Amino acid sequence: MKELVTPLGEETAESLLLGEEVYLSGKIYIMRDATLRRIFEEGATLPVTLKDQVIFFGAPSFVKENDEYRILSVGVTTSQRMEKYIPRLLRELGVRAIIGKGELSEKMNQEFSGSRSVYLLFVGGAAALATSSIQRVNKVWWEDLKGEALFEVEMKSLGPAFVAIDVNGNNLLLNNRNKVLENLRSIMKEEE
Repeated sequence: MKELVTPLGEETAESLLLGEEVYLSGKIYIMRDATLRRIFEEGATLPVTLKDQVIFFGAPSFVKENDEYRILSVGVTTSQRMEKYIPRLLRELGVRAIIGKGELSEKMNQEFSGSRSVYLLFVGGAAALATSSIQRVNKVWWEDLKGEALFEVEMKSLGPAFVAIDVNGNNLLLNNRNKVLENLRSIMKEEE
Protein backbone atom coordinates (compact mmCIF):
# COMPACT_ATOMS: atom_id res chain seq x y z
CA MET A 1 0.00 0.00 0.00
CA LYS A 2 1.30 3.41 -0.96
CA GLU A 3 0.18 6.91 0.07
CA LEU A 4 0.48 9.43 -2.77
CA VAL A 5 0.27 13.20 -2.68
CA THR A 6 -0.86 15.06 -5.80
CA PRO A 7 0.34 16.38 -8.18
CA LEU A 8 2.23 13.26 -9.22
CA GLY A 9 5.58 13.53 -10.93
CA GLU A 10 6.83 11.10 -13.53
CA GLU A 11 9.11 9.42 -10.99
CA THR A 12 6.17 8.71 -8.69
CA ALA A 13 4.17 7.18 -11.53
CA GLU A 14 7.18 5.08 -12.51
CA SER A 15 7.47 3.77 -8.94
CA LEU A 16 3.96 2.27 -8.99
CA LEU A 17 3.66 -1.46 -9.57
CA LEU A 18 0.89 -3.18 -11.45
CA GLY A 19 -1.85 -4.12 -8.97
CA GLU A 20 -0.39 -1.97 -6.20
CA GLU A 21 -2.89 -0.46 -3.75
CA VAL A 22 -2.69 3.32 -3.47
CA TYR A 23 -4.38 6.13 -1.54
CA LEU A 24 -4.30 9.69 -2.83
CA SER A 25 -4.35 13.01 -1.02
CA GLY A 26 -4.29 16.54 -2.42
CA LYS A 27 -6.02 18.16 -5.39
CA ILE A 28 -7.93 15.87 -7.70
CA TYR A 29 -10.08 16.88 -10.66
CA ILE A 30 -13.47 15.26 -11.20
CA MET A 31 -14.91 15.17 -14.71
CA ARG A 32 -16.63 12.98 -17.25
CA ASP A 33 -18.21 13.00 -20.71
CA ALA A 34 -19.68 16.51 -20.92
CA THR A 35 -16.53 18.23 -19.66
CA LEU A 36 -14.38 16.21 -22.05
CA ARG A 37 -16.66 17.05 -24.99
CA ARG A 38 -16.44 20.72 -24.06
CA ILE A 39 -12.65 20.63 -23.99
CA PHE A 40 -11.90 18.42 -26.96
CA GLU A 41 -14.89 18.80 -29.29
CA GLU A 42 -16.08 22.33 -28.57
CA GLY A 43 -12.55 23.70 -28.13
CA ALA A 44 -13.19 25.45 -24.84
CA THR A 45 -10.13 26.80 -23.09
CA LEU A 46 -9.34 24.70 -20.06
CA PRO A 47 -9.52 26.96 -17.00
CA VAL A 48 -6.82 25.04 -15.12
CA THR A 49 -3.53 23.34 -15.91
CA LEU A 50 -3.76 19.56 -15.63
CA LYS A 51 -0.06 18.72 -16.01
CA ASP A 52 0.87 16.00 -13.50
CA GLN A 53 -2.64 16.09 -12.05
CA VAL A 54 -5.00 13.23 -11.24
CA ILE A 55 -8.43 12.91 -12.89
CA PHE A 56 -11.32 11.04 -11.26
CA PHE A 57 -14.03 10.03 -13.73
CA GLY A 58 -17.28 10.79 -11.97
CA ALA A 59 -20.29 13.10 -11.83
CA PRO A 60 -21.03 14.39 -8.34
CA SER A 61 -24.36 15.45 -7.00
CA PHE A 62 -23.72 18.75 -5.24
CA VAL A 63 -25.25 21.80 -3.61
CA LYS A 64 -24.12 25.40 -3.76
CA GLU A 65 -24.63 27.49 -0.64
CA ASN A 66 -23.38 31.08 -0.46
CA ASP A 67 -20.88 30.53 -3.31
CA GLU A 68 -19.51 27.43 -1.63
CA TYR A 69 -19.97 23.98 -3.07
CA ARG A 70 -20.53 20.75 -1.18
CA ILE A 71 -20.49 17.37 -2.88
CA LEU A 72 -23.24 15.12 -1.58
CA SER A 73 -22.12 12.02 -3.40
CA VAL A 74 -19.70 10.97 -6.11
CA GLY A 75 -18.95 7.53 -7.42
CA VAL A 76 -16.51 6.46 -10.06
CA THR A 77 -17.91 5.99 -13.53
CA THR A 78 -17.03 3.62 -16.36
CA SER A 79 -13.85 4.76 -18.08
CA GLN A 80 -14.47 3.06 -21.40
CA ARG A 81 -16.89 5.81 -22.45
CA MET A 82 -14.11 8.38 -22.05
CA GLU A 83 -11.52 6.27 -23.84
CA LYS A 84 -11.49 8.37 -27.01
CA TYR A 85 -10.38 11.38 -24.96
CA ILE A 86 -7.75 9.64 -22.84
CA PRO A 87 -4.86 9.98 -25.34
CA ARG A 88 -5.35 13.75 -25.47
CA LEU A 89 -5.72 14.01 -21.68
CA LEU A 90 -2.40 12.24 -21.27
CA ARG A 91 -0.35 13.59 -24.16
CA GLU A 92 -1.68 17.10 -24.69
CA LEU A 93 -2.68 18.05 -21.14
CA GLY A 94 -0.07 16.04 -19.27
CA VAL A 95 -2.45 14.26 -16.90
CA ARG A 96 -0.38 11.84 -14.80
CA ALA A 97 -3.11 9.50 -13.50
CA ILE A 98 -6.72 8.68 -14.25
CA ILE A 99 -8.98 7.03 -11.70
CA GLY A 100 -11.84 5.12 -13.24
CA LYS A 101 -13.90 1.97 -13.24
CA GLY A 102 -13.61 -1.00 -15.54
CA GLU A 103 -11.41 -2.22 -18.30
CA LEU A 104 -9.80 -0.07 -20.99
CA SER A 105 -8.94 -1.45 -24.41
CA GLU A 106 -5.50 -2.81 -25.17
CA LYS A 107 -4.60 0.24 -27.28
CA MET A 108 -4.71 2.35 -24.10
CA ASN A 109 -1.67 0.46 -22.79
CA GLN A 110 0.55 2.35 -25.26
CA GLU A 111 -1.05 5.67 -24.36
CA PHE A 112 -0.25 5.30 -20.67
CA SER A 113 3.20 3.94 -21.44
CA GLY A 114 4.03 6.71 -23.92
CA SER A 115 3.02 9.44 -21.48
CA ARG A 116 4.52 7.72 -18.40
CA SER A 117 1.11 7.82 -16.72
CA VAL A 118 -1.04 5.30 -14.86
CA TYR A 119 -4.65 4.16 -14.84
CA LEU A 120 -5.99 3.55 -11.35
CA LEU A 121 -8.99 1.37 -10.69
CA PHE A 122 -11.51 2.39 -8.05
CA VAL A 123 -14.29 0.11 -6.85
CA GLY A 124 -17.65 0.75 -8.46
CA GLY A 125 -20.63 1.22 -6.15
CA ALA A 126 -18.46 2.75 -3.45
CA ALA A 127 -19.66 6.35 -3.73
CA ALA A 128 -19.87 6.71 0.04
CA LEU A 129 -16.21 5.75 0.33
CA ALA A 130 -15.08 8.19 -2.39
CA THR A 131 -17.26 10.98 -1.01
CA SER A 132 -15.90 10.51 2.51
CA SER A 133 -12.41 11.37 1.22
CA ILE A 134 -13.42 14.83 0.00
CA GLN A 135 -12.14 17.51 2.34
CA ARG A 136 -13.52 20.44 0.37
CA VAL A 137 -14.49 21.63 -3.08
CA ASN A 138 -12.00 24.26 -4.20
CA LYS A 139 -13.61 25.27 -7.46
CA VAL A 140 -16.26 24.31 -9.99
CA TRP A 141 -16.06 25.35 -13.64
CA TRP A 142 -18.79 25.08 -16.28
CA GLU A 143 -21.57 24.76 -13.74
CA ASP A 144 -24.09 24.65 -16.60
CA LEU A 145 -23.00 21.03 -17.07
CA LYS A 146 -24.38 20.32 -13.58
CA GLY A 147 -22.93 17.05 -12.21
CA GLU A 148 -20.71 16.74 -15.27
CA ALA A 149 -19.00 20.07 -14.61
CA LEU A 150 -15.27 20.24 -13.87
CA PHE A 151 -14.59 20.02 -10.12
CA GLU A 152 -11.35 20.67 -8.26
CA VAL A 153 -11.51 18.97 -4.88
CA GLU A 154 -9.15 18.42 -1.99
CA MET A 155 -8.99 14.74 -1.06
CA LYS A 156 -7.57 12.93 1.90
CA SER A 157 -6.62 9.28 1.44
CA LEU A 158 -8.90 8.52 -1.49
CA GLY A 159 -8.72 4.80 -1.91
CA PRO A 160 -8.12 2.03 -2.13
CA ALA A 161 -7.33 2.37 -5.81
CA PHE A 162 -5.27 -0.16 -7.71
CA VAL A 163 -2.74 0.32 -10.50
CA ALA A 164 -4.56 -1.21 -13.47
CA ILE A 165 -2.23 0.09 -16.22
CA ASP A 166 1.33 0.96 -15.28
CA VAL A 167 3.86 3.22 -17.02
CA ASN A 168 5.17 0.23 -18.95
CA GLY A 169 1.75 -0.45 -20.47
CA ASN A 170 1.06 -3.57 -18.43
CA ASN A 171 -2.69 -4.03 -18.03
CA LEU A 172 -3.96 -5.81 -14.90
CA LEU A 173 -7.52 -6.43 -16.10
CA LEU A 174 -6.51 -7.67 -19.56
CA ASN A 175 -3.87 -9.91 -17.98
CA ASN A 176 -6.48 -11.36 -15.62
CA ARG A 177 -8.98 -11.86 -18.42
CA ASN A 178 -6.39 -13.69 -20.50
CA LYS A 179 -5.53 -15.94 -17.54
CA VAL A 180 -9.21 -16.77 -17.03
CA LEU A 181 -9.62 -17.61 -20.71
CA GLU A 182 -6.49 -19.75 -20.60
CA ASN A 183 -7.79 -21.64 -17.55
CA LEU A 184 -11.18 -22.10 -19.19
CA ARG A 185 -9.57 -23.54 -22.34
CA SER A 186 -7.51 -25.86 -20.18
CA ILE A 187 -10.58 -27.10 -18.28
CA MET A 188 -12.52 -27.62 -21.50
CA LYS A 189 -9.61 -29.55 -22.99
CA GLU A 190 -9.50 -31.84 -19.94
CA GLU A 191 -13.19 -32.65 -20.34
CA GLU A 192 -12.87 -33.61 -24.02
